[in-house]
Amino acid sequence: MAAPLPKVTESLKKLLDYAEDIRQHHPDVWKKGGNIQGNDSYDTLKKIVQRGHFEEGDAEFVKTWKAWKARHTNHTNIEGMVASLKWLAVPEVGLREMKKVIKTEIDKSK
Repeated sequence: MAAPLPKVTESLKKLLDYAEDIRQHHPDVWKKGGNIQGNDSYDTLKKIVQRGHFEEGDAEFVKTWKAWKARHTNHTNIEGMVASLKWLAVPEVGLREMKKVIKTEIDKSK
């Protein structure tokens, strides 16, 4: 039996809103989070969150998403924080610290 699909929670919606704000208004910071896979995953997650639910067709992506989050919990630098944001994941240091690191980088680029 397949694992149940995750739910699109309010916190996931808020994290998407924050990520989209960074992506649109601070592209120089957004680029620090890296690679094509992160951007592709963000696009996939954005569609899912906007749809409001995960579907059976998302099951393979969910496995990749969960595995990525499990491997990348210790991010503390700007690159890791933005990479986490692209995957709509919050590192162990928490959302407040993640936003603090990103805001510091935004302030440096002004």
